[in-house]
Amino acid sequence: MSNNILYFDDISEDMELPTVKIGPITRQQLVDYASASGDYNPIHYDRSMAKMAGLKGCIVHGMLSMAIVGSYITNWAKGGVLKNYKIKFSGITPEGRTIRLKGKVVKKYVENSENLVEIDVFSKLKDEITTTQGSAVIAFKKKE
Repeated sequence: MSNNILYFDDISEDMELPTVKIGPITRQQLVDYASASGDYNPIHYDRSMAKMAGLKGCIVHGMLSMAIVGSYITNWAKGGVLKNYKIKFSGITPEGRTIRLKGKVVKKYVENSENLVEIDVFSKLKDEITTTQGSAVIAFKKKE
C-alpha cells in the first residue's frame, strides 16, 4: 500500500482485514444515535423499559451496529468505492460492550472493466457471540 490508499494490486483472496475493536458502547452514544436517527425506542436508552421488554439492559440499535460495520469497511477500503453492502443481524449488542470487527477477502475479480473485491465481515462480542454478519463489494483502482 502507498499513501494510505489501498489498490486492487495490494489485495489478495483470503487476505484478512485487520481486527478492530470499538467500544465500549456508552449510553450517551445510544441517546445520540436515537436523536440522530429518530429511533426513540426506549429499550436503547432506558434501562427500566429495556428490562420491562425482557432484556437485561439497554441494547445497541441495529442500524447503529450496521453503521459501525460500514465504517469498518470504508476505513479499510481507503481509495475504494463501496458498490454493495449487506448485513444480517444475528445477535444483540448490550450497552457497555466492546464490538470486535473482522473481515476477509473472499473474491477478487474484474467485471465490466471494474476491479472488484468481495469481502465478508462480522462483528463479535468478547464472549465470541456473533452480532452481525455481512458482505460488501468494493471497486478499487489499479496501480499505475
